[in-house]
Amino acid sequence: MKPVYLTHYKRTAFSRANPKKTEVDALAGLRGDTLLAKLIDNALQETGVGADKIDDLSVGCALSVMDQWSFGGRYPLFQSALGDQCASRSIDQQCGSGLAAMRFSSLIIASGAADIAFAGGYENMTRIPMGPALFKAGVLTVPENTAQRYTMSVAMNMGLTAEALMAKGKIGREEMDQFALSSHQRSEAARLRGYHSGEILPVDDSDGKAFDQDANIRAATTLEKLAELNPVFTEKGEITAGNSSPLTSGAAVAMLMSETAIAITGAVPTARIVACADRGTQPELMGQGVVPAIERVLAMANLRADQIDLWEINEAFSVVPLYAMNRLGLEHHNVNVNGGAIALGHPLGATGIRLAGTLSRTLHEKNGRYGIAAACIGGGQGIAMIIERL
Repeated sequence: MKPVYLTHYKRTAFSRANPKKTEVDALAGLRGDTLLAKLIDNALQETGVGADKIDDLSVGCALSVMDQWSFGGRYPLFQSALGDQCASRSIDQQCGSGLAAMRFSSLIIASGAADIAFAGGYENMTRIPMGPALFKAGVLTVPENTAQRYTMSVAMNMGLTAEALMAKGKIGREEMDQFALSSHQRSEAARLRGYHSGEILPVDDSDGKAFDQDANIRAATTLEKLAELNPVFTEKGEITAGNSSPLTSGAAVAMLMSETAIAITGAVPTARIVACADRGTQPELMGQGVVPAIERVLAMANLRADQIDLWEINEAFSVVPLYAMNRLGLEHHNVNVNGGAIALGHPLGATGIRLAGTLSRTLHEKNGRYGIAAACIGGGQGIAMIIERL
């Protein structure tokens, strides 16, 4: 298998989504595929790679319905400068869709079937809300016979799976709130020193104003404020809006190349894709899926957890990285060092690209060698990718 390199990464700023109050979402007027097309065109401009040289496009999206259906990944291509020769596809692996898109792009380059590929992802959670609305409309359905094997009322509700994982891992409310607070503090510190702006492409909102700042960071929050929040998913629960990621809109893109393409284009790679793995787990405990995925990808690369310098573990809920840290023996100072999804937001299909792209940038910033980006996946899965700084 041929080596694969990350040569470009960019995302939009992440907005606060609200299907009932569309005015709070700066990206409400823009389709997800339109956002991705803007990122693709920017990548072509910044890298100087000709549109006709792009072999492939993989698009991650968790809810590929209504205006997020992409016609097999063609809609972002049609709205960008990419040529018709570029093959495409849409990938739904829920919250792991972005990393799954990167994995597919990596595999076709490693196999020699392509030399340059885009992996992108998007979600506009104001335009396409997750949860009950799509089921009530009949857009999404659940097979009746699944209830014979699983407690689907829990498995289909990510907050309830977080409550179950919290109980299994013996992780308390204060620990989860403290982790959430650190996410906001780290994200705000990174924002103030301009770190996030280095990966954000400003886009005009519906009023023609440049949207270039993540909208979900709560710099003024405190542990006391977080402790005052009521549980969201069950009356006596501990999962709140404060220790969960918010509804978010946004998009992200990565460009991957072979050694041959790098030699021809003169691109400067930032990281090598070392390995990627996913694993299934009990759907009612979906948040634990990152652990077996990380264990498998470490085994594939013949590495140990203590050889990984930095981690980006998606903060779907505080309990997810906390559980993984406890099980794998990780130190918090190496995990999500510039903040995570609780503060930055979690546009489902774009998150995996952000995890890997941010990880690459942070490895350079901290002079680390290896990093792992990982996410839990609704339905009971986890996905993890190892990258090496160049």
